Amino acid sequence: MNNQFSMYLEKLPLSQRVVKDYISRCRKVEKYEGDLDIHFKHNKGQSLIRKLTYTKDDEQKCREPLHSIPFEGKKGYKTIYDGTTSLRSAVKTYFEFKMR
Repeated sequence: MNNQFSMYLEKLPLSQRVVKDYISRCRKVEKYEGDLDIHFKHNKGQSLIRKLTYTKDDEQKCREPLHSIPFEGKKGYKTIYDGTTSLRSAVKTYFEFKMR
């Protein structure tokens, strides 16, 4: 992940907490799915975004996610839907940063 990402986020209308959360989420994705820059070079990250797509329907039908990222929140486990959605949002923001 590019170190300038945090500077990019700080210029957006986001709180410091959200900036830290986005960076943390991107690092978590990298830990389990590999370097975001390599994903971006491969196909602008679209295959990773597909892996990080998990719908309410998927959740209701108890489908396994396409990614391998576990979710453990401070107060127990997050739902796969909520966790995947938050990670996808952070990764999409990172890829938007890379496209500028």
